[in-house]
Amino acid sequence: MKICKKILNLAVCLLIFVLPCFAVEKGSVKYEDNLMDYSVLDGQKILQEADSFFEQYETTKNPNYLSTAMGKYYIVTKIYPIEIYPMVQLARTYDEKKLDKFAKEYFSICYDINKKDPYLNYYMGDFYYKRNDFKRALRYFKRAYDNGYSEYYDLNVKIATIYEKFADLLTAKYYYEKAFSLDQSNTNLKDKTLQIESLNYYDSGYYKNSIRE
Repeated sequence: MKICKKILNLAVCLLIFVLPCFAVEKGSVKYEDNLMDYSVLDGQKILQEADSFFEQYETTKNPNYLSTAMGKYYIVTKIYPIEIYPMVQLARTYDEKKLDKFAKEYFSICYDINKKDPYLNYYMGDFYYKRNDFKRALRYFKRAYDNGYSEYYDLNVKIATIYEKFADLLTAKYYYEKAFSLDQSNTNLKDKTLQIESLNYYDSGYYKNSIRE
């Protein structure tokens, strides 16, 4: 047990400092980790620890929590190489560190495993949303919506926001209303729909006949 713990501590320490420097070659991430025996580690326990550190980072924005979460998520991806969740979480840590190349690389690996996974598509969409690439963000958001996340409040708000930016007010109104039905505590959403209704958008030309493309 002590040997496993030493291996885990050593792996985390190394990965916190080395992980951002891994090279990307021929469309895949190349790792120098052949000396580590991941089979002796408790993947579920490490994943819980990684989630805890990531949650602490989201609350405090302390980069040390993010770095620790990154190292632990990386270890879990080696224990469970075809599990999407830890790989998406690792991509999110890269996203937070503004290491776009590595974030997109891990998202791409997940996409090859299951391109319809709603969790993956939501965070791929969020990646592009934060970088103002709204057309690409909408593509992934809609895929998440169509594959199980239609009742997800944040997703409906972001889709509505994108359509409003595209001046497709009728469709924006639909998703704002959907979001408000999911959480009526946000009165700003109700105000948004009323504001859109007050506009003469049917005659403006800035809307589409269908909310589905």
